[in-house]
Amino acid sequence: MSFAFDDKDRVKQATDIVDLVGTYLQLRRHGNMYSALCPWHQDTKPSLQVNPNRQSWKCWVCDVGGDVFSFIMKRENVEFRQALELLAERAGIELSTHRLPKTIAGNPNDKPTLFRAVQWASQQYHQCLLNDSAAEPARLYLAARGINEAAISQFQIGFSPNQWSWLLDRSRTSGFSPEVLQSCGLIQKSDRTNGWYERFRGRLMFPIADTQDRSIAFGGRILPEIAEREETDSGRAPAKYINSPETKLYSKSDNLFGLNVARKILSSQRHLIIVEGYTDVIGSWIAGIENTAAVCGTSLNQRHIQVIKRFADRITLVLDGDEAGQRRTNDILEHFIQADVDLRILTLPDGQDPCDFVQQQGASTFRKLIDEASDALDHKVIIETQGIDLIRDTHQANRALDSILRTIASSPDQLGTSSESRLRTQQILTRLSQRFQIDLDTLRGRVTELRKTQKSYKSDDAGGKPAAKREATKTLISLESELLQILLRSGELIDQAIENISPHQFVEGPCRDIYMLICQCFHEGELITFDSLMLQLEDPGLKHMLDRLDEESQAKTALAAEIDLSDQLNQVIEKFGREANEIEKRQAIANLNQPELNQQEEARILEQLFQKAKERQGIQ
Repeated sequence: MSFAFDDKDRVKQATDIVDLVGTYLQLRRHGNMYSALCPWHQDTKPSLQVNPNRQSWKCWVCDVGGDVFSFIMKRENVEFRQALELLAERAGIELSTHRLPKTIAGNPNDKPTLFRAVQWASQQYHQCLLNDSAAEPARLYLAARGINEAAISQFQIGFSPNQWSWLLDRSRTSGFSPEVLQSCGLIQKSDRTNGWYERFRGRLMFPIADTQDRSIAFGGRILPEIAEREETDSGRAPAKYINSPETKLYSKSDNLFGLNVARKILSSQRHLIIVEGYTDVIGSWIAGIENTAAVCGTSLNQRHIQVIKRFADRITLVLDGDEAGQRRTNDILEHFIQADVDLRILTLPDGQDPCDFVQQQGASTFRKLIDEASDALDHKVIIETQGIDLIRDTHQANRALDSILRTIASSPDQLGTSSESRLRTQQILTRLSQRFQIDLDTLRGRVTELRKTQKSYKSDDAGGKPAAKREATKTLISLESELLQILLRSGELIDQAIENISPHQFVEGPCRDIYMLICQCFHEGELITFDSLMLQLEDPGLKHMLDRLDEESQAKTALAAEIDLSDQLNQVIEKFGREANEIEKRQAIANLNQPELNQQEEARILEQLFQKAKERQGIQ
């Protein structure tokens, strides 16, 4: 969500970075700067610095920093919107109501309208399940699964009849147009007939709510008898579950089913159990295990983790005990191991899912297993070493050990995010030393080496590019930083830079995003300074990058004030041009190596290479 520039400016001007950080951390003054122990790693020597002149902060160890908004986003683990509101309230500033251009009520782009439409649809489906004769098979199915009336009411479970226009017919008197229902992901337009049809026909409907208890999307489970009929008619089995598409209200990577219910108990427990399916959440709730949520048709990712960390300090990941569940556990482990959370992993026996397990074994048995769930790193060790003779099978043992150490190296505990996680890692390394009969210092050294390699790889080559392309990427990133530093030191040169260098010549990443913002501000005639750009940016990573670029730019100015920035810019423009030619040349050579290339295409590419070479040498 974008906010009025004036709002952000007023809040930032009213908030002193020293006062703000000082309310959270004990600051010590050092000349014109302040320092504090960083709360995001095990800091014994103050490494978080606050610069009152630039109104910025930075931790050199964690490599994070930014302005007052970035600090609140990091400290309170909130998005920009909440950070702005918190700081506005702190400063006694009332935010304007014109954050975005107003949309007309009833418009498919009007979010209040979409919220009302999804809530209306949820009520229609729920009432259908409760009262409509067409929903009798759905009611029987739920009863067979042990889902009672209390759960149906709590989760507002519904049913969508197996009809093409059931919801659409009801919408005619609701005030919601077909275009609004389409924006909510409830109906679609046929490419063949150009008519509307419903997405969730013949399905149990599980409303997905945000953490404010607002219905924003649906998960739909097809009834078995309808699935059999459709497979017989079409020869193709329909999907067991389908979910709402991405909409203005809903992103599957930011929401978890049942979190709105679980959060009521998380305020005291701070322990969230993550399961795979909607019925797993509901079955757990029926058994009295209310601190349970599930992902919505996707794998757990970093964005989910950020949402979860607002409500829980401990996470227990419960996946099905079948082979596919094991693979998924291993796949998502890497995401979670990087987060500073207490992650436990529970594998259910005999391939059961949580809903069936709770019904058959009881809630107390399930709770006992959760309490005994293994630490994430312990789980990694168990999975990797299963079935391997660690003493005799040296090849497999080395592969397993390397995989385990790479996972340990990806965790942030060597930055000291918490003493508990640091101790846990040391305990794992000690056990590995004993099991693999390898010196503990050797293992620590390998983890340190892997950590450095991974950090270099992520910063230079997040996409896994070949070596030649990696070098080109590093060259471009260096050029991009140099260009942005020139523009931060001399705004008069922005016109010349934009005329000669396109954002598309940048590597995709933060420098490109910042340059695109500069281009946008220039074309809109807005003032372009470090402070104005910082206010425009809402992403904390981009704020940190801009802060670092400006810091380096000021240091270069202090060291070499006599440098002609215009000449420096001309050199950068020339290097960008040469790099573009090199990329084009490498692409042409790569095309030549394609096995399916015919003689005519090969001759054309060779002619282009020859012509480009002549142009570079000034030959006409």
